[in-house]
Amino acid sequence: MATPETTIHIVYGIPCVGKSTGAVAFAHHRAIRTVVQTDYLREVQRAYVDLERVPVLAKVTHTAWELYGSPTQHNIVTGFADHAAAIAPAIGQVVRKLVLDGFDAVVEGAHFHSPIIAALRDENRTAHIRATLLIVRTAEELRKRVAQKGRDRADGNPLKEWQDNIPFMLTIQDYLIADARGKDIEVSTADEWRRSWNPTDVPSST
Repeated sequence: MATPETTIHIVYGIPCVGKSTGAVAFAHHRAIRTVVQTDYLREVQRAYVDLERVPVLAKVTHTAWELYGSPTQHNIVTGFADHAAAIAPAIGQVVRKLVLDGFDAVVEGAHFHSPIIAALRDENRTAHIRATLLIVRTAEELRKRVAQKGRDRADGNPLKEWQDNIPFMLTIQDYLIADARGKDIEVSTADEWRRSWNPTDVPSST
């Protein structure tokens, strides 16, 4: 049975802001054994959902605008929100199971904004749902992080497609920052977040 002490830590933001490495480090720091990445939940859904019926699921957060026309701010944010909504049922099921089992966990990914977080809090009232939005401060920082991710990938792909999509990612980030205001969501860079755990023994994410 779930207890009030169960805490689900949501770590979210646009690609390449340090979510994955930060989530794993945070889990280790807090002795949390479970880290869930929403990218993998999306891949499971793609295997079982008819993508012709739900075409937004075939996109990613920063390309879903293509289904709506030109890359206006409205279309970019709408595409992001619709893509996140397509992943939300899987996230909800996983969080409910974690809470039922009474396991603290970290759930990280790009597929969150305040409506999804609010729904998780409403559906899991016996648990604490803590949310942190990780951001970059500048476009140049994001470009460097994207390039580093390209170098780190096993196939050596420079991720040119992601580099081309940086303006769309930053539009989504602007939306997420505004969306987080007044919603009990922490907003910080990956390094600021790490320093808040324990200033003396947490290494930099770079």
